[in-house]
Amino acid sequence: MIWSGGGDTLPDSKMKNMSTVDNKYIIPAAAVLMAALALSCNKTQVEDSVYSSEEIVLNASPGETKGFLSTDALMVNGTQFRMFDYLSGYNGTLQDGGGVTHSGDEFKYFENTLTFKQDATNWQWLFGDVASPDSYRWTRTGTHHFYGWLIEDKTSTDPDAGELKSSSFFDTYTPGTKTLTVAKTFTAAGPQYDFLYSNVVPVDVIAGIPSHVDIPMKHLFGALGITVQNTSKVDVTVTSVRLLNFPNSHGEVLTWDMGSGVTLAGGNPTRSGAAGSDEFWPNKFSGVTLKKIEDANGGKTYDAYTGAEMGENLSYRLCWPMTQAALKPKVTGTSAEGNPEYSIDSPIIEIKAKEGSGSETTYRMRFPNADDDKPAISAGKKTQLNISFADKQIQLSFKTLPWDYEEFPMSYENDAVSATQLKFIEGTYEDGGKLTDANGKHDVIKLTAGSKPAWVARGKFSIYTPVNGRLSVGLSGDIDSFIVTLDSGDEYTGTGSDYILIDPSRNGGLITLGVRPKGSPSSGKKLFLHFAVTNNNRDVDADSEINRDNYVITIP
Repeated sequence: MIWSGGGDTLPDSKMKNMSTVDNKYIIPAAAVLMAALALSCNKTQVEDSVYSSEEIVLNASPGETKGFLSTDALMVNGTQFRMFDYLSGYNGTLQDGGGVTHSGDEFKYFENTLTFKQDATNWQWLFGDVASPDSYRWTRTGTHHFYGWLIEDKTSTDPDAGELKSSSFFDTYTPGTKTLTVAKTFTAAGPQYDFLYSNVVPVDVIAGIPSHVDIPMKHLFGALGITVQNTSKVDVTVTSVRLLNFPNSHGEVLTWDMGSGVTLAGGNPTRSGAAGSDEFWPNKFSGVTLKKIEDANGGKTYDAYTGAEMGENLSYRLCWPMTQAALKPKVTGTSAEGNPEYSIDSPIIEIKAKEGSGSETTYRMRFPNADDDKPAISAGKKTQLNISFADKQIQLSFKTLPWDYEEFPMSYENDAVSATQLKFIEGTYEDGGKLTDANGKHDVIKLTAGSKPAWVARGKFSIYTPVNGRLSVGLSGDIDSFIVTLDSGDEYTGTGSDYILIDPSRNGGLITLGVRPKGSPSSGKKLFLHFAVTNNNRDVDADSEINRDNYVITIP
């Protein structure tokens, strides 16, 4: 892509009112359950504090979706993201009014809105006003820190929602700050709003402008679905399935730190209604008969959200993440049958049903029991609660499922592998520093000869596509002197000689690389890393995406 030229400095940190004819200012972007935004540019050698013709451009993989609420991409006219870039370690001068010199201090390089415009050619996401968008140039020094969140989603399929305007969630957000409070109460009648936000992604431009930098979007909310089934020997007529006092209201505080990334204050939600209310879950059962297991129509599974036989997919409702402690009822006594009795304000599953020719009975049960600190509902995941009528009892169980995501076949083009850049974590190796060798490559230093746990260098990166592709790291140099491992959630390569599957729904695609000495190697031993992805029995080099710094690990 060729950009029009300009001056050697950046007035007001951005260029305004660029031509709408050649679309050189147009900025693309999108997001998924695990959605990836990408920044790219072309390089022009101009000796100054900013590139005179290098615009920061947001790009996105086509066809990706935002999660289970919609199968549509976010590329609908008017969909918007709020994006930020904080710059640190900058040694140039930006023309800002009378001219301000920034040297090393962190400052906001830009804060702007990305708006989708369908009829734009080439790039379709625009910084600022779509009629007169702004654009931004890469600097020549420093580290850019990008982050953002979805503020308006025009793809909502909820007939009552119209569109997501998540700016209504921002109770305490003030432009220029790095803290955002998202306050939301989910009700049975309220529309289903998704909320996506990103971590901080640092981009060091000292070694040159990257070809792309992915900004993965995360889900703030989790989701709950309920199945109902009859496995007994009699018909069961269900008249009501309700969630009483379900915790549905919360205000989460998100804080972005340019060094450590985004953190959430956490905490459990609370109920918003009066004690005994069921305002979160809409009861859709009104005398539905579930046939006995021996019946030709028996054994069917019903969707409690719709009150009908479950189709290909279970329906879910968005809700706040919470631990089991939030769903723990207060026991006030014991019934004549020996069952616990709960307080009127306890979170309870209430079921009204008639078994065979008997009379209607009300069953009040707690959520399936687990340790208080274990998650009941997790952000970016789905909890499926299963209610089963067995002979003379009701059985409850639940399981946690990954968020829906699309599987994309691997294409062998420049963007076939989507990943963030590997960065070693300072303090995870002795002296916590790195040196640059004569060739301009980075050496991770001070891997002490020995194998104590503290002498393990750790690096992190995220990889999103191809989904279910196999990521491996090849080794060269003095390979017998080092042990390399890859970790992702509960997947672990052990020795580094095995592959690890790419799954963007597992920890947001986060991969942790570990390197440590093997035995007591002598000083000067070196290790080189080579990342590759295998999909459909074909290999693709991934060093340009993951190991752009071309790290060399050494024994001092």
